[in-house]
Amino acid sequence: MKPLKNALGHATDSALSILKDRNRTLRLLDSTVRRLARGRAAFDAKELTGKMQAAVRMVRLSARREYRDVPWQSLVLITAGFIYFVSPADAIPDFIPMLGFTDDIAILSAIFASVSSDVSRFIDWEHSLDKDNSTPPPNQR
Repeated sequence: MKPLKNALGHATDSALSILKDRNRTLRLLDSTVRRLARGRAAFDAKELTGKMQAAVRMVRLSARREYRDVPWQSLVLITAGFIYFVSPADAIPDFIPMLGFTDDIAILSAIFASVSSDVSRFIDWEHSLDKDNSTPPPNQR
């Protein structure tokens, strides 16, 4: 468990830096979406895909200053999780069949358990935009 704790600690430090640079943040989110597409079956099984997609939209709109109702701590934690997720240096390499995404799922599950209210509030905000504008949510841009 120590390698996971060390890796997430490093990812948290990196998240603080990345979140200060909008372009780096957006590149990380793009990498997260591509990586999620490759491991979708594993994440669907743990019901994480939808949470991750919503969190990507939330961080993206926060970086664009279109959504501001998210605590900085939650942004850092989610971003750290995404950094760990896209990092090739995992505790368990992702290319190992059946086990490769286990550490990613564990880390991301813990993160989403702690930020679930922030993600839920964001999803509600998106739905309110849909009702108000009768247009696709901003994540469709």
